[in-house]
Amino acid sequence: LVVSPAAARLVVSSLTKYTATAIALLLASCASPIALRSVPQLNRASNLLESSALAAPTAQSRASLRAKRLRISLRAKLTKVPVFMVTNEQASPYLSQLPSGDQTALMFLYPTEASNMLRGVRKAPNAAGAKIHVTNLDRAFRLALREPRLSGLRDQTTNRELTMVWQFMPSGTEQRSAQGRLVKSMKVSSAPRVPAYMVEGLVYTRRGKEVRPVFMSAADAEEAAAKLGLDSTPAVEVFDLLELLVQLEEDMASDPTAAEKEISSL
Repeated sequence: LVVSPAAARLVVSSLTKYTATAIALLLASCASPIALRSVPQLNRASNLLESSALAAPTAQSRASLRAKRLRISLRAKLTKVPVFMVTNEQASPYLSQLPSGDQTALMFLYPTEASNMLRGVRKAPNAAGAKIHVTNLDRAFRLALREPRLSGLRDQTTNRELTMVWQFMPSGTEQRSAQGRLVKSMKVSSAPRVPAYMVEGLVYTRRGKEVRPVFMSAADAEEAAAKLGLDSTPAVEVFDLLELLVQLEEDMASDPTAAEKEISSL
């Protein structure tokens, strides 16, 4: 890959009516490119040096192709997960205001919460065409990774140009459920921004490979665990979906073997 692995920070922003999880992608400094200068073929040693230099791009190309293949595999899985936004008839999102005055477009993993926002939006004048627009988790994740952009609006007091970002809106119900589980297990006290769940030991065989289902609802995970019919109900593991996706993005560049193993198991 040309750029060094990306570091990411997850920020929880308090809105007047909503709490949104923002993903801001911080690119690390890129290493300077290495210029391959022609080496005079004076002796056998110089020939070997030149051969080694010429071999480097081939290895880099293989790494780049592998990372591309892993991204395609991950995106194929994420496109199956629906994400919901409140937009106008032209599919432009309605924006909410952050405490800073900047704007945010909210993205929901739960349709009922998108419906709640839609009802609020339709109370405003000239919002009769407001609707719920369905996209997918891959598209939403790429939008959330974008740097802030100009919103076309200005602060009415300072005349400052306001920016807009795409943010995931976490479910309050799932956050409370996840935090309760983590407190009982004495692992961490803070809830994941976007909780997701796995059932310990639960795997399915798909195309000859064992895959672990990921649940976006604690209730669904509990139901799946109960259906296993074991003497003791398997533990439901809690993790942060966004942190997992960010980690996979980093691993595809820095540790593709680990990324491939994790992606193939999902």
